[in-house]
Amino acid sequence: MSNAISTLEVPLDSLHAAQLAAPFASRLELCDDLASEGWTPTGEFVKAVRAFTDVSLVVMIRPRFADSPRALTVGAFFATERVMTASKKEIEMAARAGANSVAIGLLTADGDVDMIACAELAKFARGAALDVAFLRTFDLIADRERAMRDITDLAMLRVVTAGVLGWNSAVDSISRRLDVLAQDVRNAHACAPPGRAAVEVVACGGVRTENACEFLGVSPHLHASCRRLGEFSGEEVESLYERMVMTRNARSAR
Repeated sequence: MSNAISTLEVPLDSLHAAQLAAPFASRLELCDDLASEGWTPTGEFVKAVRAFTDVSLVVMIRPRFADSPRALTVGAFFATERVMTASKKEIEMAARAGANSVAIGLLTADGDVDMIACAELAKFARGAALDVAFLRTFDLIADRERAMRDITDLAMLRVVTAGVLGWNSAVDSISRRLDVLAQDVRNAHACAPPGRAAVEVVACGGVRTENACEFLGVSPHLHASCRRLGEFSGEEVESLYERMVMTRNARSAR
């Protein structure tokens, strides 16, 4: 882990989970129906979380319609006119409800970052005083080096990634994923413009207390759902937080 301050981002879709996670998380990523990898949450949910915590709130921007694709493929993240219109309304909602940032991740039919659509939404979000991050749709892109250049050009603050191609992190071992994530970090630093911080690579995909040190050896930024037996666990988020603090302190003392 570098000397950068470590961060823990926790995705969640319930007020109860938010209350358990808030004391330990650097950021809460708010969404709806996390079991299907999340959609845009309601404004009421964002407001309810903001009412009891000052922790940084990230709102996932992924509009859901009755006929929205459920498969987590490139085609599920196209920038149709309907998606763009809904996304802007949801960004406005996030700003009104007290969010600090939004996460977007629209792709082209060729499986690359949709630079035009993402630039439009990023500009819209920044106009509402929101920071902008890139969703885990990064893992649907085969050319990760080009994708990192693209999201750097879009001035994204961070990207969530499991270090695999596709959504199933179990297709590769943690060691192979760590190699990919390490290259992502190198790519981020290589393409960062002078005077601007590199895109933060936020590691995800089965991040838990018992393997946190391995991920922290690559990036100080983790994204973990903190679930045990299918339910959000207050014990896990606290344990993960403590492991991150212990790891940071141990490496700082060297």
